[in-house]
Amino acid sequence: MLKTAGATRRPDASLAPTANLYGDPVPRPSRWSEILVAAGEEFRDRGYENATLEGIGARVGILKGSIYNYVGSKEELLLAVVEQPAKQLLAELEHLQADSGHSVAVRLRELVRMQVRIFGDHHPAAFVYLQNIGRMTAPRFAEFREMDARYMAAVEGLISEGVRTGEFSLAGSPRTAARAVVGMLDWMQHWFVPRGAEADRELADQLFAFALGGLVSGGGMRGIARSFPEPP
Repeated sequence: MLKTAGATRRPDASLAPTANLYGDPVPRPSRWSEILVAAGEEFRDRGYENATLEGIGARVGILKGSIYNYVGSKEELLLAVVEQPAKQLLAELEHLQADSGHSVAVRLRELVRMQVRIFGDHHPAAFVYLQNIGRMTAPRFAEFREMDARYMAAVEGLISEGVRTGEFSLAGSPRTAARAVVGMLDWMQHWFVPRGAEADRELADQLFAFALGGLVSGGGMRGIARSFPEPP
C-alpha cells in the first residue's frame, strides 16, 4: 500500500514492475479464463460469423490485440471454448458404457443428468459447441465431429441394449429413438439457464421421465396411434 497526504491508496497496476532484479520478465496475471467465458458469451449471443475479437475483448475490458497473446484467430478461440465440455461429456459417457452393474434405464437417467450438469457447468460454452460444431469444415474440427458421432453411437447402443434386455419397447428403430433423445437435450440450447445443482438435477429427471415413457411404452403407443381415424 502507498500513502499520500495521510491517505492510503493501492498501487496502480499499470506501474507494476515488468522485470525482476535480474532483468527476467515478470508474468502478468493471465486473463485466459475470462477470455474463454467472454468468447462463449459472444459466440452464443451473436453467432460465430458475427462475433468479433473486438467484442470479446470489450466484454473482458481489454483490447483486441491483447487476445492475440493467447490465440492466433477467432477459429482457434472457438476451438478452445468448445474443447473442455466436449471432452468431458465423452469421457463420462464412456464411463457409463462400461457400467454393467446397473440397468439400461438407470444408465440412461445418469446420461441425461450428466448432460444437463455439463450444460450448467460449462454454460454457455456447451451450447456454443452444439450451435457451431456441425457447421465448421476446417480440418482442426474433425476431432469434434468424430466425438459427436461417437456420442450418438453410444446413445444408440445403450437404447439397443435396452431393447435386447426387454426394458424398452420402441415405436421405431433404436437409431430414431437415440436421435429423439439427443434432440430433446440439444434443444435445451434455446431455453436452458442454469439454476443451481439441485434445480438442474430435478430438471434432468423430468426430461428423463419424458424420454423413458416413450422408450418403455413406445411400441404399444404406436399401435394405438395407428388405430386413430384419418381426418377426412
